[in-house]
Parts: sequence; C-alpha cells; structure tokens
Amino acid sequence: MEAAVHDASSEPEDDDAAAALRQQIKRALREDRELLLELTRLLPAVHAPMTVIASGQRAIAAQTITTAVTGDNATTQP
Repeated sequence: MEAAVHDASSEPEDDDAAAALRQQIKRALREDRELLLELTRLLPAVHAPMTVIASGQRAIAAQTITTAVTGDNATTQP
C-alpha cells in the first residue's frame, strides 16, 4: 500500500493511481477487521442526504453558510 500512497500523492491528477490506492484500501479493510473497526470509531458517521432549495430572485440556500451578500451594488466591509 505504501507504493500506492506514494504514487497517488506524487501525481494527484492521475486517476489510475487514485484507483489503485482505493483498491489497496478496500483490500486492507476487507482483510483487517481491527483496522475497519478502528476507522469506524475514528471517522464521523455519515449524515443523511440533505436537500437545500433556493427559489426566487437572488435567493441563497446552503447547508452551512457564513457570509452571503446580495443586491445591486452590494459591498462588504472587512
């Protein structure tokens, strides 16, 4: 797996290297139940899918949003 990690990290645009790494990870998780359980404990649970709909002129919608600016000639201050 070390070689697959090296290949994928040294060429992040290489889809084949990424696929090879995914295969190595799947194999490792299939063969090492302790690793699978440890990762399950460490990684956050996947949340149910969420649908966010923005409707109307200049509408904004997001699951999480920190800043939203709309309007004609809108400006922001730091």
